[in-house]
Amino acid sequence: MAEYKGIKGFQVQTRTDDPSPTEAQTGDFYYNSSTGQFKTIGTGGAPIGSWSSGGAMNTTRAQTMAGGNSTAAVVGGGGPPAGGTQSETYNGTSWTEVNELNNSTRLNAGSGAYNSALSIAGYTTTYIAKAESWNGTSWTEISDVNVSRLQGGSAGASATSGMFFAGEGPPPWTTHRDKTEIWNGSSWTEVNELNTGRTQIAGAGITTSALGAGGHPGSGYTADVELWDGTSWTETTNLNTSREGRMGFGAVNTAAIISGGRSPYTGNTESWDGTSWTEIADLATGRYNGSASGSSTNGILQGGSTSGTSGSTTTEEWNAAEFEIKTVTTS
Repeated sequence: MAEYKGIKGFQVQTRTDDPSPTEAQTGDFYYNSSTGQFKTIGTGGAPIGSWSSGGAMNTTRAQTMAGGNSTAAVVGGGGPPAGGTQSETYNGTSWTEVNELNNSTRLNAGSGAYNSALSIAGYTTTYIAKAESWNGTSWTEISDVNVSRLQGGSAGASATSGMFFAGEGPPPWTTHRDKTEIWNGSSWTEVNELNTGRTQIAGAGITTSALGAGGHPGSGYTADVELWDGTSWTETTNLNTSREGRMGFGAVNTAAIISGGRSPYTGNTESWDGTSWTEIADLATGRYNGSASGSSTNGILQGGSTSGTSGSTTTEEWNAAEFEIKTVTTS
């Protein structure tokens, strides 16, 4: 029988422990002398991720903005039933009440990091165009969006770089917007529109590489997905499950997570790799109109309406290793 060295041209590496995240390389094969096992390093990412329970928020809410990830996050505003100003930050374990929004609002969009985020438009007693930026300590009013609306999608990395798209209003409620606006830290600029106007669309990515998925186009729920390349929207592969509820997150338009939503209430989670959608681990609690943020390997989803409620305090954390170490067996 030929030996591994004769086939591959080198001997199997022997290690006393598994490689660290900075050492690991997909495709490596080695022998762990401490465990007496041969191991290989495979591709990780969203398909091997899972949801776990996080700390409960102090305020029951749905329909709110969110920024950050599972170790550091911020939320602000939301219902039920009227708009609120309450904001909270998350440290990976618990939520703490912090300085409030200047404008009481719900159904507001939002994006960014735990210390640099945006709250965009929404609803008080009417549709609003107001926007605010978060610097990790306090909220500051910034320039209004050009078109007031609620339940829009959002994407962006910080308080100085964001985008706002779709949504509904002002009345009648059947006005489903295809508008897209970009924030550069100073002003909002209208850019090319979505191909399909809708409300309650899930957003992910940044201002040059974003994704919009699902939503309510005026009748029922849609599975339609569009990609933003910094200039225009292009229709791409549909979700496996039609839904609305705005609960999407991801760092770019080639790596995103869409979870939960109303179709009706679902915990179904799908990952996007730039080509196709794959159903992966479900949320523990099906919901819609929660808020979500993060990357496809480190995200957070909190609040939202569960069956029979108009809001919740529940938090779930999403984590997926960037690689997977597997023990090689003879079976």
